[in-house]
Amino acid sequence: MGSSNSKGSSSTSTEATTIRAVLRRVLRRVLRGARTPTSRDLLTGGLGGPPTAQSQTSVASAAAAAPNPYFDVETLLASVESGAIAAVKGTWLVGLHKRGGRLSRRQDLPRKAFWSAGELRRVARALGDDFGVLFVALSYRWLTKEHPDPDGFHLGIVASVAKLYLDPRGGKLKSQLTAAFRKHGLGLPEFALFWDFASLHQPPRTDAEAKLFPKGLQNSNVWYGHARTVVWMQSELPEGFAARMRASEPPLAETYEDSGWCYVEAAISAAIKPGFLRLDLAKRTEQAMACAYGPDEPGSPDAMLACVCARRRPPPPSPETVRRLLQTEKRFTNSSDVSKVADLYATFFGKVTNVGELEFQGLEWGAADVVELCEVLPRFVALRTLDLSRNNIGPEGASSLGEALKVNAGGATLVLGHNQFGDEGAITIAEALKVNAVVTSLYLGYNSIGDEGAIAIAEALKVNAVLTTLNLGYNSIGVEGAKAIAEALKVNAVLTSVDLWANSIGDDGAKAIAEALKVNAVLTTLILWQNSIGDEGAKAIAEALKVNAVVTTLLLYQNYIGDEGAIAISEVLKVNAVLTTVGLISNKIGDEGAKAIAEALKVNAVLTSVNLQVNSISDDGAIAIAEALKVNAVVTTLSLGRNGNDNPMVGCDNIGDKGAKAFAKALKVNAVLTKLDLEYNDIGKAGKKAVRDAVKGRSGFVLVL
Repeated sequence: MGSSNSKGSSSTSTEATTIRAVLRRVLRRVLRGARTPTSRDLLTGGLGGPPTAQSQTSVASAAAAAPNPYFDVETLLASVESGAIAAVKGTWLVGLHKRGGRLSRRQDLPRKAFWSAGELRRVARALGDDFGVLFVALSYRWLTKEHPDPDGFHLGIVASVAKLYLDPRGGKLKSQLTAAFRKHGLGLPEFALFWDFASLHQPPRTDAEAKLFPKGLQNSNVWYGHARTVVWMQSELPEGFAARMRASEPPLAETYEDSGWCYVEAAISAAIKPGFLRLDLAKRTEQAMACAYGPDEPGSPDAMLACVCARRRPPPPSPETVRRLLQTEKRFTNSSDVSKVADLYATFFGKVTNVGELEFQGLEWGAADVVELCEVLPRFVALRTLDLSRNNIGPEGASSLGEALKVNAGGATLVLGHNQFGDEGAITIAEALKVNAVVTSLYLGYNSIGDEGAIAIAEALKVNAVLTTLNLGYNSIGVEGAKAIAEALKVNAVLTSVDLWANSIGDDGAKAIAEALKVNAVLTTLILWQNSIGDEGAKAIAEALKVNAVVTTLLLYQNYIGDEGAIAISEVLKVNAVLTTVGLISNKIGDEGAKAIAEALKVNAVLTSVNLQVNSISDDGAIAIAEALKVNAVVTTLSLGRNGNDNPMVGCDNIGDKGAKAFAKALKVNAVLTKLDLEYNDIGKAGKKAVRDAVKGRSGFVLVL
């Protein structure tokens, strides 16, 4: 970086079209995906060792009292207002390249090349939550000690990307930056770029400039590491550069990755920043070319994003690891930079360890990456959420994580879905849960966990005193696993939500869980979608709910429940005083079941949401439910879409005009319902008109036809 002029550059043209579509996608995700940090980001809670109430409170207080600069836009603005950093205008860089100019040091550039502090603040304030499109940081390899880009190599690539970023054209090529500026009435788009040579004072420096330089160097960390800035990683180097570095005395860094400065900038940008905010400008491969532009239309944005973005974020290394690598493996033009760079990273790491959320999903991580992460997890003392979903950590990675959890290193919410670690991994996680005092929400869906793993988790639930939410959806848990979990629910006194979606527990598993519900006094949410549960299982659950006084949400989607099961559930609704949501989507419920539920709705005083989509209900059932709405005063959401022949389970007549007109009459009396879904039935023009007329003038009413 600019401290000792120890990075380098050169010149060539770039194919702007190779990343245009990708860039549009990146900008779109910046606008839609990047969120303004909340208290969720600046943490509460405690992890470093077994937490006490006192330690957790002190950590929370410290976090609240000290806003994290890597989430606060004010830090970026303050770095410019102080004079320590100059923000270069993207349009000026494009113009410089067009004129065939060469980047000069900050002190030699005209005032028009930079944002004024006041102008930048006004634009950032106007953009609001869209401010992430405004701030860009460039990470690149200096090409000579004296000048980072003597021949304009980097300038050519950066200018071509900047033109896409600023693209004012309409239609499909309209940039999201342009859209953001227009949305906020800011006229032509512009962005602020941190480019060290132009943003920091370069030697020779005046006394005043020398005083500002260390502060600018420290603030550069924020530009690279901020949760909302875009980082352009320009890792491409000119032809012959590597050979020249090998021939130098001593040999210097041949690649972007070998450079000490670049290594640290990349590590900083990867710690808390989503992958789509890190763009590797060198990844313009033949594959990217092929998928970027076909004969007529751009290809898949996701495919291009995979080619061009620096998606694979490494785990954040410890300051000790960084210092060791800088001293032994990375190279610098000036050896004095080693300590400076190591200190910069240490400063950054000390700030981000108070973040509340670490998201590493979908990064193609394996077990080795998890091992590295676990080495630093205990230092994130305020971590509340750790997301490692959609990786490939396997049993070995789960084992490493389990060891970390035993010493309470990890967030209160642990997301491990889509990791395929099977029973072996589930067992190691279960062992950790026996002693872990931090994790309150655990998501283990899509992991090929069978009965063996479920039994191990059940044993942990018998002694765990903190876990409140458990998701085991889309695994391979059968009857034995369900029975084990049921036994655990009989003694567990803290678990409030269990999700067993898309397993194979069947009627026998449902019966076991039903027995647990008769004695469990804390579970409020039970999700049993897609578990091959039929009428017998539904009857057992219904009987349990007659005495259970805590379950408020019951979801039984995509099972084989028919009229018998629905009738049993309806009897529950007549006496149960706590159940507020019942989901019976995609079952085999016909008119008789619908009529029974309708009778229950006439007396039930707590149920607010009823979902009977994708069943076998025709006009007769719909009319019965409509009549119930005339006296029901609590149901706010009713869904009856895709009934009859749209149900793959059992075919019958759809709800038609008769049913629709019955609902129209009911709505003239019912003033509580706020959403009615009748989509994909056989309702004609007359029926639709009747319903629309009935809700005309009802503010906020949602009608789906």
